[in-house]
Amino acid sequence: MPVPLKKILPFFLLLILALLPVVSGCGAPANVSWATPSDGESARTDSGYIQTALDTYARALVDKNLEKFLSVIDTGNPSWLQQQQELFSRLAAVPFADYKIEISSQSETAPDTVVAKVTIASTLHESFTELPGGEKAAFMLVKKEDGWKISGDATQQALGRKENAGLEDFGPVAVITGDHVIVLYHPSQESTAMDVKNKTEAAFPQLEKTLPRTDLPKVPIRIYDDKQQIDLAYPGQWQTWAGGATRALGSGAAQGGEIIINSGIYNGGGSDKAGYNGTMLAHELTHVALFPQQGARTPPFLIEGLADYVAGIQPVSLLREKLRAGGSFSPQLSDLYEPGGFSALLSTEAATLAYEESDTAVAYLEGRFGNEKILSLLREFKRRENDSGNQDRLVDEAFSSELGISWRDFEHDWSRYVAGNGQ
Repeated sequence: MPVPLKKILPFFLLLILALLPVVSGCGAPANVSWATPSDGESARTDSGYIQTALDTYARALVDKNLEKFLSVIDTGNPSWLQQQQELFSRLAAVPFADYKIEISSQSETAPDTVVAKVTIASTLHESFTELPGGEKAAFMLVKKEDGWKISGDATQQALGRKENAGLEDFGPVAVITGDHVIVLYHPSQESTAMDVKNKTEAAFPQLEKTLPRTDLPKVPIRIYDDKQQIDLAYPGQWQTWAGGATRALGSGAAQGGEIIINSGIYNGGGSDKAGYNGTMLAHELTHVALFPQQGARTPPFLIEGLADYVAGIQPVSLLREKLRAGGSFSPQLSDLYEPGGFSALLSTEAATLAYEESDTAVAYLEGRFGNEKILSLLREFKRRENDSGNQDRLVDEAFSSELGISWRDFEHDWSRYVAGNGQ
């Protein structure tokens, strides 16, 4: 049987990363002197014309214009030219709304040869409109008679690391668009992509009921074939996988987030016998919806509890047993309003308790106060995310002002509800 969602989710951290196309080619000398676009050296190396070449490259990916794309590729580097033609082909179906490559610094490494450090970011049509923070990379460019040409990937030499992989580095990217989602996948995963789309779409009615007036654009979902691909896309960032996780694309409301799927686990081991995949997708979708509504001081139990509430709260047993037995146990619900409450969980029992506490606290809030009051509570924590006071006081003040109950009284009433209720 699959492990219950509430027992495994604490091991998946929401990571703020950004994907970018990975390209390879000529290198650049490691020891170079970098200049910003405003420095004198940048003027001597035609900074504006170099940025124009990168703009043309990026715009061609949005416009699906191969001729324009190849017009800024160095044809004197055949292997690079071939790689870029393949890259363009693999990305041909991706509905980019915007694609930006911006120079942060550059260095002339030889006459008419420049290595430019850049930031790359993109958005998708009908999805979140604000560019994410972007990924650092570097290109080599050479000056030809008809202008500057991109001649290779210099990320390893300029930044000391390889670029993170993207779906396009493992094959052509196909796209299925639904009413609320954009699913990007490899053609071999078409049946998985359809299942992911349908299950995620099915979660929207409950999401909209729980979080009314949540105005989400189409949510991107990226399906990787296996954990090996995911490790290359997010090196050193993922721990144990259970089919899917969410990552924020930035802190701005219009930057949003996306869902990442490991097809190998999603389809393996009978993981959906108990409906796990649909539950997982609903949970992760709720996280994307909550990204703009949460702040640094929002209690984690509210976020995780709401995600489980949309996904379908499971009956609790361990928490009720602890409450009925009396005595102390850890974590307490008050531990889970601390910003780092879930990251401190060190055992399966602690994780199970944390999710049972979060789930029942949100169920109690919904039943007693209603979803409009929960939204008010979220807005209050978001409004006060930069407050300097301690978390205990902030939580008590927020509950008192928005719900008309002190934290101490709420916690007491909630514990009686769990111990005596069928919840």
